[in-house]
Amino acid sequence: MNDENISNNLLLSPEKVTEYWNQEERMNALFSPFRSKSANSQDWISKYKFWRDLIYKSLKHTMQCTFSIVDLNEAFKRKGCVPLCLDTVIEELLRHDEIIQETDFLKEPCETWTAWSVDTFLRKPISWSFYKMKTHVLGQNTINTEVKYIHIPVMQELGDIILSIAEIKKNNVLYSVSEITEYCKIKTKKQISEDSVKLVLEWLRRKRKVALGKSSDSNNELLVKISTHLVTEITEVEEGTYKLVKQENKLIKEIEFMEQEKLNILNEIKTHMAKGLRQLAKTCLKRKIELEKIIEKRSQVLANLHILIINIEDAHSNSAILSAYKTGSEILKKMEQKDLTQYSVMDVMDNINELLEENREINVVLSETLNQDSDTELERELAELMNENDADISTTFAESNSEIENLEQRLNNLRMNGSLSLENTTTLPSVSSHGNKILQEPECL
Repeated sequence: MNDENISNNLLLSPEKVTEYWNQEERMNALFSPFRSKSANSQDWISKYKFWRDLIYKSLKHTMQCTFSIVDLNEAFKRKGCVPLCLDTVIEELLRHDEIIQETDFLKEPCETWTAWSVDTFLRKPISWSFYKMKTHVLGQNTINTEVKYIHIPVMQELGDIILSIAEIKKNNVLYSVSEITEYCKIKTKKQISEDSVKLVLEWLRRKRKVALGKSSDSNNELLVKISTHLVTEITEVEEGTYKLVKQENKLIKEIEFMEQEKLNILNEIKTHMAKGLRQLAKTCLKRKIELEKIIEKRSQVLANLHILIINIEDAHSNSAILSAYKTGSEILKKMEQKDLTQYSVMDVMDNINELLEENREINVVLSETLNQDSDTELERELAELMNENDADISTTFAESNSEIENLEQRLNNLRMNGSLSLENTTTLPSVSSHGNKILQEPECL
């Protein structure tokens, strides 16, 4: 195999992943075995991160969940040389729980996914570390280059893609493995293998997101039930509905094919008529008539299947409603046992009405004026102030009128005295009746 080629499983060329691939000095250092981490920890960490990211990106390119060191050596071969440091990288990935041996994963799991995870990621790494320490002391090499490993992050990402089927379609619908694989290919636009899908389905089954079952047909097709919640086992009704839907889709494709065939026959008839081949045209016409009859029969069967599927779905919905009614009835019975009867409710309502009436009376009392005597006293004092004001005004007018009368009397006296020597005096101006007095002394001639 040429340097540019890589294994069939890892289709992503390293040149597209890293910019260092064509740098001779840099790649020679990366292909060499790891030195002691204590000598240069920064260089050790940088080198490990390079290979860790390269493995992840190469596997993610095709969502390939499984690999071995042999696969990596074949994929990352450069100028006839293979990396001499991958055994250390694999040890670190195992220690950080990013990969797991395929044999450990495929063992019969514990009762729950949590128990299986504890057994896989806690107990086994501890025993593995002890065994690794012992083999280092004895100078033995424990890494088998042909052992298959499962990359946990890639498997989780593919699992999320598979679960997205339940989000865009109805929950708890059955699918075949080939249908799920085709969906993942369309979703990611990557050449995902069916083996990777099966591996992820087993992982989802342990998480109780997927239920697996064999079809009762002779082909023993593997059926998959997907749910975003905890999934239940596949029932006979679900399997029967799946078969009906599958047959419905098959009939639709057959009718589409026959309709296209009818169009082709029509074109043949037109061609024969244009050439004057009437007998061939009649033969094609008979074929078209027979084909139309078959299409009509298939269409009727398709309509019947569709009605049957709708009735099954309606019955399933009615069953769910009935189950909800039963649950509600049981709850009501339990509540009735807790003194929830007609008479107890009436007693409670009477008590509530009495309390409300008492509360209204309390509000009326609270809204009354706290000191009515004080308010009456204020009204009396205000009236007295008004009376005093009126008396002051009357006194003022009376004093004004008395002053005016005095002025008029003095004016009259002046007129009487002035009449004795009228010839030697000037005429006196009159005095206004409003009390404005303009007096002028007699002026002698």
